Amino acid sequence: ALTYRKEYIKNLATSVSMFYEASHQGRFSYTYSSDFNRDGQTNDLIYIPKDASEITFAPRAASAATSGVAYTAQQQSDLFFAYIEQDDYLRENKGKFAERNGAKQLWRNQVDIRFTQELFKNFGKSKNNFQFTMDIMNFGNLLNSEWGNVNFVKSAGILVPQNVSALTPGGTVKPTFWLNTFDNKPIDSTFGTSQTFASTYFMQFGFRYNFQ
Repeated sequence: ALTYRKEYIKNLATSVSMFYEASHQGRFSYTYSSDFNRDGQTNDLIYIPKDASEITFAPRAASAATSGVAYTAQQQSDLFFAYIEQDDYLRENKGKFAERNGAKQLWRNQVDIRFTQELFKNFGKSKNNFQFTMDIMNFGNLLNSEWGNVNFVKSAGILVPQNVSALTPGGTVKPTFWLNTFDNKPIDSTFGTSQTFASTYFMQFGFRYNFQ
């Protein structure tokens, strides 16, 4: 936090303050979208395949979840590995099981600005101070709509197991999957932007009268 204040013409002063905050927006785990190991919990961490030989996709028929579009196994495989390449955590950990809370959400920076105009005048023994303030919250977003956004994970459960009931320990049946969807199409990116008040700039104005 920084503040600069300048007095001039005996009764006036102007201040400019800045508050800067930067942090990751959280952590999350990549899991299967259902109870893959049948332990009663839907928190099973995925295996991140090195290449297409380590995962088998099943064809997906057209449905409302895919906006009426059918997807072949090969199409889903291609989309899945494209997804891995655009995700830093998955790309760097191919051939491993995902770690609990191993993936990080995006870094977010927020800058807030306050302008204060003061007018002070003594009337007899009374000290009077009038303050007019303007706060610009998320000032970076005012300059660029891509800055200061609040993001969310579209789906941490990116793989949808299809034949869990047919799987047995040491069996020869391979698990098959669908690629999960977001907004009625196969998921293609890790993060979305929250369309909320927190993702945009806003201003507030104030007036204060101090006397003693």
